[in-house]
Amino acid sequence: MEVQSTITSYSQTMLQEQAAMQVQEMSLEIAREQAVAVEELIASAHTILDPNLGQRVNIIA
Repeated sequence: MEVQSTITSYSQTMLQEQAAMQVQEMSLEIAREQAVAVEELIASAHTILDPNLGQRVNIIA
């Protein structure tokens, strides 16, 4: 009976490891997609041509 419980325990451990690997792969894919989106956002940002733009802030009191 001890062999059976060892096999069952090993099988459960392997299943848990496979599930953890799949979750990590999904997380990595999401991170890659987000990185691509950030790169596209940065690439699409327009350069400010006016050097004075953003130098002063009007405060209405």
